[in-house]
Amino acid sequence: MSRSTQPNRQGNRKQHATDLQTLMVMDPMVKIEALRAGIESVVLVEIAKAIGRSTLELIELLQLSRHSPVGAIRRGERLTTEQGERVLAFLRLVEAVGDMVTVAGDDKAFDVPRWIADWLATPCPALGGRRPASLTDTLEGFRVLNQLLSQMQSGAYA
Repeated sequence: MSRSTQPNRQGNRKQHATDLQTLMVMDPMVKIEALRAGIESVVLVEIAKAIGRSTLELIELLQLSRHSPVGAIRRGERLTTEQGERVLAFLRLVEAVGDMVTVAGDDKAFDVPRWIADWLATPCPALGGRRPASLTDTLEGFRVLNQLLSQMQSGAYA
């Protein structure tokens, strides 16, 4: 896990997310600071590898602008706040499913990031046959997806 630091106004060093694991374990207030500063776009490459998809496929799943994030990666730029929010919302889905699998007891053989990517791309009866990825353009859509995952875990999944 790598982290880069920059001095803040008080001369202290603050952490910026440069990888998937760092983003997943950050304190919420630090996540807010990272969103405001812009999450490093290279994180998209790491997430794409983790889910077994290309960066373009990830950009599609999260409904990020097709050209801007790709160019941002090449130029070493940061994501916009909106793009960063979607990345964090996706990571919350990964975290929620990871917790479910851990509670179920057989988390060693289950590839959570790949399962989430497959689930997002597959038509879902509970969504009227729409793909869950069709809801990733808003944070409210991600809330619906989190709720749907909770219903699946509890057996209330329709």
